[in-house]
Amino acid sequence: MVQEKSKRNKQEMRLIADMLILNGTLTECPGLVHGKTGIVIFFSHYARHSNNKLFEEYAMDLIGEIQNQIHVNSPADYERGIAGIGVGIDYLMNNRFIEADNDIFGDFDQRMVRAVMNDPFQDFSLYDGLTGYGRYWIMRLASTALAKDCLLRIVGLIEEKLPIIPDKEITDVYCFLHELCSVPDFEKYHELFEKCRKRCSDVRQNFPRLGNTVVGNLARMYYRNIYFNDSFNIENFI
Repeated sequence: MVQEKSKRNKQEMRLIADMLILNGTLTECPGLVHGKTGIVIFFSHYARHSNNKLFEEYAMDLIGEIQNQIHVNSPADYERGIAGIGVGIDYLMNNRFIEADNDIFGDFDQRMVRAVMNDPFQDFSLYDGLTGYGRYWIMRLASTALAKDCLLRIVGLIEEKLPIIPDKEITDVYCFLHELCSVPDFEKYHELFEKCRKRCSDVRQNFPRLGNTVVGNLARMYYRNIYFNDSFNIENFI
C-alpha cells in the first residue's frame, strides 16, 4: 500500500514537472505567481527531491531568461513584476538553491522605490498593489535603509485610507500588517493593526484570489491558520 502510494506520488509529480517544463518554455511572464520565477522555485525543490541535475539546470536556464527580460521599467507588482521576482530570488538564496551577491537587488530596489514613492498605485492588494510592494520591502529591511522609508510610506497610506479601503483588499492589508508589526521599529503600528483586524473580523474575507480549487482551499485554510488562528488539520481536510 505504501509502495503504491509512493509510486503514484512520483508519477503525479513527474506529470506536474512535464507540464511546467512546457509552460516554462512557452510563457513570456517572468513573474512569481504566473511565470518563470514560480516555475524556478518548483524545479529547484524538485531537483533536490529527485536528485536530478537536469531539473536544476533547467531552473538555472529560466533564471537567465528572467534576467534578460527585466529592466528599469518592468512592472513593479507582486503577481507578475519585480516585487514578486525579488521575493522569489531571496527565497532561492535563503534555501541555498542559488548563490548570489546582495548587489543583485540594486536595480530591483531602484524600481521599487519609484513604485512606492513616485508612481500612482492601483490599490492595496497583495498581487497588484501596495501590500505587495510592502512584502518586497519587508524582505529588504535587513539590507538597505531604503526599505524603512518605503515601508513607512506604505503604512502611512494605509493609516490614511483605512476607512475607505475596499473589503476585497482588507485581508491583504491585515496580513501585511501582521508581518510588519513583528519587525523592530514597527511595533508602534499595533493599534493600526488592531483596527484592521476588526475590519477583517467584520468582513472575514477568505482570500478569494486563491480560487475554489483543492489547492486554493488548502492554501486558504493554511493562511487562515497563520493569520487568523483558525484551527487547521491537514488530515481532516484530506
